[in-house]
Amino acid sequence: MLSQAQPTIRDEFAFVLLAALIFIAIMLIHWTTSQEFPPSLEPKVISVRMLPNTQKILTFRVIGNLTAVNLEANGTLSQLISFPENNFNVYGEKEVKAILKSPVSYGKYEGYIIAKGKGGEDSIKVTVYVTSNLSLTYRSIPVEDFKIYNYGSEEVVRSEREFVVERSLFSSKKAKLIFKLENREIEELKLKLAISDVKGPGYLVVRLNGNTVFRKKVVEGLEEIVLNVSDIRELNIMTIEVENKGFGIFFKTSYSIYEAKVIARYKSSPYSFELYLSPKEIDDFHSFEFSSTLVQQNYPSVEIKVNNQKVFIGKLPISVFKLNISKDLLGNELLLYPKNNISFSLLTEGEIYFSNNIIKVYSYSS
Repeated sequence: MLSQAQPTIRDEFAFVLLAALIFIAIMLIHWTTSQEFPPSLEPKVISVRMLPNTQKILTFRVIGNLTAVNLEANGTLSQLISFPENNFNVYGEKEVKAILKSPVSYGKYEGYIIAKGKGGEDSIKVTVYVTSNLSLTYRSIPVEDFKIYNYGSEEVVRSEREFVVERSLFSSKKAKLIFKLENREIEELKLKLAISDVKGPGYLVVRLNGNTVFRKKVVEGLEEIVLNVSDIRELNIMTIEVENKGFGIFFKTSYSIYEAKVIARYKSSPYSFELYLSPKEIDDFHSFEFSSTLVQQNYPSVEIKVNNQKVFIGKLPISVFKLNISKDLLGNELLLYPKNNISFSLLTEGEIYFSNNIIKVYSYSS
């Protein structure tokens, strides 16, 4: 009897052991399979006021490592809201925008923005009050004084007419041109010579601040010499003279110069600055107001951009400038971010100095 019971006990033990191994394998698969957590939304509550038949951007954050997050809204809020981006992945954190379009009728509209992920969902309570009027608040930001300029044409900085440079074995005559340049970045500098007569075998030599920039045998006519901008100083001395070499020293050489002109082309200089906005200023944005005191030359045309959106093109008032900006020139809403770039540039020749600059950021008060 004992010998017959032993195989039964061994079979039962083997069955229990197999079951335990299967259970452990299932647990290992469960524990080692990555689980996606529910999305987390911030903030948890949003309350806004809008005028009838207007549009507003809401900004919120979705936090987590998530795949295929889907956004939807419920309640009466669902009639007003849309999501430009949906069914997206999140790697740590993502800023998301929703568009609110208010109806023509007054009232209170509410509901939840719901973010659904594979691990669950989270929501933001949103209340929209459509009213007949809204109060504004603003923040003033000083902007440093700045200058913009554009000199596309050439500017003569020094000229001399009807002179002679010469050299012989016993005498020499040279010309000296002294000039200063304006405190602007130079794009090109050159010397233009109109030579009316040449006698002798010698070379015409031009030196700028002691550096030889031209040495050549030339004939009557026009000669254009490009100068090295790196040789420029605050005060510049240019000499035009004659150099004889070899047997040429026994002969006289002369160059009759009808006109010599030093010509500068200055680079255009725009200006831009960064404007930082809070999330509330972006969500409740109404407009910018830029004001400035101006000093102008030639009254040039100006182009102003906000984040590369053109908001102004034209001539400015003579001395005091104030501009309100709520949309771009095409009537589109401004695309605003926590860090924004505002740029000023000239479309025509001239110069404008901006001082006492203030930019006001207007937003709807809650």
